[in-house]
Amino acid sequence: MKQVSGLSEIYLATSINPLNADLIEAAKKEAVKYHSGAEEDVVSRHIDICDKENADAVIRVTCDMPLFHIDAASQYISMFNKNECDFVCAANMTPVTGIVPELISHDALMKVHQEYRGTAVSQPIWQNLSRYATCSVEYHEDLVRPEYRLTLDAKEDYSLLSNIYDELYSGQPISLYAVYKYLDDNPSVSQINSRIKPKDVSVFSANLREAPVYSVVDSGSGYVILDRHKRKIDYSTFKKELVNLFE
Repeated sequence: MKQVSGLSEIYLATSINPLNADLIEAAKKEAVKYHSGAEEDVVSRHIDICDKENADAVIRVTCDMPLFHIDAASQYISMFNKNECDFVCAANMTPVTGIVPELISHDALMKVHQEYRGTAVSQPIWQNLSRYATCSVEYHEDLVRPEYRLTLDAKEDYSLLSNIYDELYSGQPISLYAVYKYLDDNPSVSQINSRIKPKDVSVFSANLREAPVYSVVDSGSGYVILDRHKRKIDYSTFKKELVNLFE
C-alpha cells in the first residue's frame, strides 16, 4: 500500500477479536495505523476510519490479496479525484483471482450501511449499480489472467504463493508481470491450487459483475443454456456460436 500513489493514510481495518493481535503488531512494526472495529460489520470499520481521517473514500485491499495490482489502485484514486465516483473497480478482471482492489466513497459506504451489516462490503453496490456513480479501470491485457488464482484462502493457495515469494521476492512488492511469467514458465506451480473452489460469496459477487456470454443452468429438469440476455438457446445453436467465439 505504501507504493500506491495518492493515499493520504494507510490503515489495517481489523476487528476487536483478540486473535487479531498479531496483525496489529505487524501494523505497528510497519508504522501503519490500525482500527479495531466490529467483527462482522466490516462496512462500519471503513466508515469509522473515514470519520477519523475525514476521508472522502477508501481503497479496499483485503487480507487474502497479497499480490494486488498496485498501479491499478493508483489509477482508481486519480479517476476518483477527476470524476467523484462512488465506486471504482476493474473493468476487465475477475475479483476471484485475488489481485483486484476497489475504491468506495464515504458516501457510498454510508448508503450501503443503511441496509447491510456484513463482510462483503461492495456486494450491495454490485447488486444495485444504478444507485451509485461507478467508474472502471482497464487492466493491461497481459494482466488479465483469470486462469490463475492468487488469492489466499486455502493451504494450496499458501503453497503457491510461497513458491512465488521464494522465487521472486527481494524486499519490494513483486510485479504481477513477473508473477504471471513465472507461472507460465512453471505449470507445475500454477496447478497447485487450480482445483480449489472459490468461496460461494466470491463466485456470486463475480457473477454480478462479469455478465457471462453464456450460462449453463440446472433448471431442475436438466441443464439449459442461456445467452447473455438470459434467453434459452438450443444446443446446436450454442455449438455453432462457440465455433465463432473460438475461431
